[in-house]
Parts: sequence; C-alpha cells; structure tokens
Amino acid sequence: MTDFKKTFEGAGFSIGDMKVLSDCSSDPLPYNSARQIFNRRFQFRPWAIVYPRTSEDVSNLVKFAYQTDREFRVRGGGHDHEGECMATDALVLDMRHMTDASVDHTAGVARIQPGCIFKNLIKVLNKNKVGIPHGTCQTVGITGFTLGGGWGPWTRKHGMCCESLIGASLVLGDGTIKTITDQGSDEDKELLWALRGGGGFSYGIVTELVIKTFPLPEITYKFAATWYMKPALKVLEGWENAIAPTQSPNLLGTNLQIFGKPADSTPVEKSAHDCTFFGYYAGAKEEIEAEIKQWFPNLPPDRLEFYSDESEDHHLQFSSWEMTPHRRRMAIKSGLPLLRDIPLEDDIPAPHKITSRLVNANGLGDEGRKKLIRSLESELIFEKGEELGVRAYVTLGAISGPFYANYKSTDHPLGSAFPYKDRPYTIQYQVWWDTSKEIFPEVSEKAGVSNYTNRAMDWIEQCRKADFPETSGAFISFKDNDIPTETYFMQSYTKLIEIKEKYSRDPQNRFRSRKTII
Repeated sequence: MTDFKKTFEGAGFSIGDMKVLSDCSSDPLPYNSARQIFNRRFQFRPWAIVYPRTSEDVSNLVKFAYQTDREFRVRGGGHDHEGECMATDALVLDMRHMTDASVDHTAGVARIQPGCIFKNLIKVLNKNKVGIPHGTCQTVGITGFTLGGGWGPWTRKHGMCCESLIGASLVLGDGTIKTITDQGSDEDKELLWALRGGGGFSYGIVTELVIKTFPLPEITYKFAATWYMKPALKVLEGWENAIAPTQSPNLLGTNLQIFGKPADSTPVEKSAHDCTFFGYYAGAKEEIEAEIKQWFPNLPPDRLEFYSDESEDHHLQFSSWEMTPHRRRMAIKSGLPLLRDIPLEDDIPAPHKITSRLVNANGLGDEGRKKLIRSLESELIFEKGEELGVRAYVTLGAISGPFYANYKSTDHPLGSAFPYKDRPYTIQYQVWWDTSKEIFPEVSEKAGVSNYTNRAMDWIEQCRKADFPETSGAFISFKDNDIPTETYFMQSYTKLIEIKEKYSRDPQNRFRSRKTII
C-alpha cells in the first residue's frame, strides 16, 4: 500500500501536526483499532486515516483527494448505521482532533467543532447552564447528528437539533472554506437550509457548527417506566396520549421501547410485551408520578425509576437506558439476582441492523397500532436468540409536542430540510447482537449467536417491506441502505439535489457515499 505521507507531500502539501495511521506502519494495532466503527457488522481497511486539526487541514485533504482521484470519507463519532463514515481503500478524514466547544452567552450560541461527541459537549453546556437539543447516545458526534435532523430528549420542547442550527463553517469540493449564517446571502441560506436535516457529507465537510442555546430548566428528571409482559397495545395508547401536541408540556422528550417476541396465537389486544417508556421531564418527581397515573390509569408500570440532574454529567444517563431495562429483563428471565440499582453504561459498539418509518400526520389509528404490535411478533425472533444477546425491538421517538405544534413559517422564515415536522413519532426497528458480554459475561461465553443473526436481519427486512399505509418515509439518522434516498427526504429531496449541484463546488461528486443526496 502506498505510503500516505510520501504521496501527500509529493503532491505539494504539508502533513504538519496531523496524525496519520495506515496499513504501512510497523505497529498495526493503532490502525486496526482506529478503523473500527460503532456498527461492528462492518469491517473496512481504509488506505489511510488522517486526523486534521484545522479547517485548512481539511481543505488540503479535500484538494489532495481531488488531485489524486482518491475516494474519501469523513468520520465524526463513527455512528453511521450503514458504516458510511469508513470505506476500504479510502482516505478517511477523522475529525476527532477537532473537538473544541464554547458558549457565547451574549450571542446565545454554542460554537462546536465536528469531532465533539455528546459525552464531552454536554459537560461544557452544563457548566454554562445552557442546553441545545442534543441526542441520547454519549459517543455520537454532533455533526452527523445535527445534519441528519437530530432527534433527542429535547425534541418535544425545542424541536430537532437542526432547527437550532444558525451557522456553520464548511469546506467545499474545491477546498474553499466557507462560513455561512442565517443572516447571510441567498447561497448561505440555501446551504444552511440543506444542513438542517438534509443529511451529512453531501454539501461540504463541516468544520464548525453554530447552534442556538437555551437556558436549562431549574429541575429536570429522567425517568423510565417499565411494564413486564403487559398488553403492549394499551401501553402504546397511553404513550400516544402523553405525546399529543397539546398534552404534557413539561415532558421535554420521550421514546417508547417495545421488545419483539416469537409469534404466537394471542389476539393482538392481549398480546404481552416488555415495554419501557423513557422520559425527560422539567418538573418534580411527584409531578411525573401524577402524570403517569393520568396517562396509564388502568395500567401502572411494574417499575418506575428516576434519575435527577445534579451534576455536570447530567443529561448523559438517558443514553444508556435502553441497555438497563434489557439487563433487568434478562435477570428476571434467567433467575439471576435483581439488584435495586444497576450501574448505567456507555453506549456499546456492536453489530446491528436497523430500519425506520414515520407515523403519518393523522396518526396510526386503531388498525395501525395493531399492525405495529403484530410486526413485533415473528417466527424470525427466538427466545434462545435473546438469551444469547440477540435483541429485537422497536423504539418510538416522539416528534409531536409544543415546538412543532406552534411551528409557523413566519417565526422560522428559513425553515429546514427536515421533512417530518407534522409527524407524531418515528418508528425505529432494531436488532443488535454480540453485546451480552458487556451485560452478563456468563451468557456471552455460550456459542450460537450466529444461528440467530441472519433471521434477525430477515425480521428487519420483513418490517421494512410490510404493508403499513398508516406510515411513510424514513429517518436518515436511522440509515438503512435498502430504502431509496428520496424516501428519506420526501418533499425536500429535489431542492436538496439542486443545492448540492449549485453550491457544493463538487462537479465530480466526491462528496458521495451510498446515501448522500446524489
């Protein structure tokens, strides 16, 4: 493999203090570690992984890729579900040495470099007593998250993160470093509109985001309400009531997790599943308890857990909740000791496959809810597979709430490319495996996971292809390459292509992976 440093400097560029990893190095361990991404289902061998430190470094790397006809990728947090932040034989620009984040209280904004992950960013925001509509996973990078839309625990109150994006710096296809604002030229505004939910990488390489901040509430609680093998249809109905646009303004954001199970003959109205309602609430614990009684008057949760925000690390615990109920479920099923408190964990890299839909603006209705629950009962899901760490479930992410209920074009003249402002929630089907060693080491030592993963991915395909007219579209942050690109962007698709072609200065379409806009 050609040495990157020699080729780069031979083309007239200087490495400077950029770190470079490649297959050519005498010690392969750093390279082999760095080429791993969050979805361990993919294993790529890039030509070189380079860590730029400045916008000028990024510009030179883009120019070099053009001059040498080299495919390249950009990695921030590395969480792309289809692995598009990495590729074999490609030049990978790893942004994890560009991690500065600062708060400008006068302007009411945070300035954030592209390698910043939420685990570190939230500490900066909390110290300054401000927030942005961040996500739920600690190691996700801010850039891919925001450009994909940016769903999270603040969405009902503050909208998707992309709605708060008011400026950016990015490197265009010819190496030009361009700074754009929502008060700038028509070109600035069109590029910024595209960055607001139009997907990553297509329009340029972001080197800084400028995001509006908001003051943090005086008190917030995260909570998890769990039902063990209770009628899932009733839980779903209660959760839908909780997220209705005019309901529960203090419920800042929420998702509902429902686990899949093997198919059986139980009527869907009585079909029992393990369900967990995760919520983020601006108010006291007693207020949450009262709200839950109203949302679920005849179906109290089997377990209700609270986490208060009292340290600079608060807002982080939301990220690991999906793991915690799974641990508890497996403890109950296996007869292992059930501890009062199970330590929360970081999000754990693992092989997985996901797909998504969004509920239509008028809601699922009775038939749609039944279809959703039936989709979680399949001959492709096995109890033995779950024992071995193969987890099949759906996560429903609330969009509906005060922000979008009151969204008016007069208040948001620029708007955004995010096409689902009128949708109640996302439907994200997920299957993950090989994570059990992080949960129960004695389980992970058993062989046989591979006997269930193909069928679990077939279940994802089954869900993708299901006749489900109460839903449409798909969410680009929950990327599934088998879904057409237009489906992700809906009514924004044509305009996004026009902006890409008009402003990215990328005639050879180097800013391209499988799910970029073209």
